Amino acid sequence: MKSRAYIAKAVTLVLTSVFACSATAAGFPDKPLRMVVPFAPGGPTDIVGRAIAQRLTETFGQSMVIDNRAGAGGVVGADMVAKAAPDGYTTLLCSTGAMAINPGLMDKLPYDSVKDFAGISLVVTIPYLLLVSPSSPVKTIKELIAEAKSKPGSMNYGSAGTGSTSHLAGELFKTMAGIEMVHIPYKGSAPASIDLISGRLQTMFNAVAIAMPFVKGGKMRAIGISTQARSPLVPDVPTISESGVPGFEVLTWHGICAPSKTPKPVLKTLNTAIVQAVQHPQTRQHLSSIGADVVGSSQEEFEKFIKSELAKWSKIIKTSGATAY
Repeated sequence: MKSRAYIAKAVTLVLTSVFACSATAAGFPDKPLRMVVPFAPGGPTDIVGRAIAQRLTETFGQSMVIDNRAGAGGVVGADMVAKAAPDGYTTLLCSTGAMAINPGLMDKLPYDSVKDFAGISLVVTIPYLLLVSPSSPVKTIKELIAEAKSKPGSMNYGSAGTGSTSHLAGELFKTMAGIEMVHIPYKGSAPASIDLISGRLQTMFNAVAIAMPFVKGGKMRAIGISTQARSPLVPDVPTISESGVPGFEVLTWHGICAPSKTPKPVLKTLNTAIVQAVQHPQTRQHLSSIGADVVGSSQEEFEKFIKSELAKWSKIIKTSGATAY
């Protein structure tokens, strides 16, 4: 009798859970939503978030509010969402740093980028350009590698700071090209760019969106792009992979994540809406204008991608010895 009672109670709990999830999906969303952007307003991450939020507001008929929570390289905002109610009303504009780089840089990260989040969709990827000053005699990747090999340790490269994507891109390039270069960290890409333009810095990686105005203005020369295929934004710039470093690829990416226990029907509703949002012609055009390649993936594809990025960057960080301090 007791066994039957336990079984009946278990069945009731399961059915209640199923009906609750169905009801949640059917009525979702019925109030305003919040997208946490873990960086300050005005930057590329914020621009991506606002473009998607605007389209989702139209789709759902409910406001999607952007909540900028900058701090600790994305940790503050990511931790907030990891601990938020798993109901779909709070999402995170997750990115390379918060999900794939910080776990390898920080000893005591307050969240687990795989266990504490449910990936909804990868929305955009942004490639990097390998840059030199216009006065540099180096005009190709092969020439840069040859110069570095002829004078080991004499060539330097700048970055936006230790542990930044631009730093780790340089470390990956060094390893794959079999060369030595001295890393010079700056407090952001702007001061590094100034030194590159003046010739005090020999080379650096920078995101297409940031570097393009300098390249078009003749203040920098792009000798390679970090994608596997050439970009329509700079079709004359060869990929680093085709220029002597096969397989090289570095991308900054942005996606939408939710707390890990968010009901699957809600995640499916969000995924469908987000994929439609990024594929909207006006949204695609807006995101492309900042150098982003629009994606829009399934939940399964995005979660697999996060795991692969986490493994990739953890290995690079370990090899480089980079830390957050």
